[in-house]
Amino acid sequence: MADPNATAIATALLYRECRCLDARDWQQWLELYDPDVVYWVPAWRDEHTQTSDPDTEISQIYHESRRGLQERVMRAQSGKSVTAMPLPRTTHFVTNIEAEFESASEISVRANWLVQVYNPRTESQHSNFGDYELRLKQDARRWVICWKKIKIQNDLVPALIDFYTL
Repeated sequence: MADPNATAIATALLYRECRCLDARDWQQWLELYDPDVVYWVPAWRDEHTQTSDPDTEISQIYHESRRGLQERVMRAQSGKSVTAMPLPRTTHFVTNIEAEFESASEISVRANWLVQVYNPRTESQHSNFGDYELRLKQDARRWVICWKKIKIQNDLVPALIDFYTL
């Protein structure tokens, strides 16, 4: 059963994440993540089953720390990724957020998401959508994301995916 207090905390954090991604405020976005975060976007094994082990199966994205996310941000900022220049414009939506306290300092969260993506280079747009599973933990100052699994429902997207389009 969702806890209203946990859901309010999770909703505020997820809304902040959406704002950071759409504004390309990468440093603020990175600060929403614990240094030891697991950030995982599994691939689809077949039409109905996602991969379940990032160590032995393919993932769209997998990082075991914020360092991997920082490297992605550096690539996006560098202008050296030809396929992502100019960066697409995005609008992130998150909804159906349900959360519950696992302990006084940990919250488990489920939510649905949609990202509208416009690519100015090709003048095309598309949507990515799916659901999130997250774990939040309270550090000394605030709540941060310590584990995030992003399930992409439309995994056959017409463009490359990266953290800013999920």
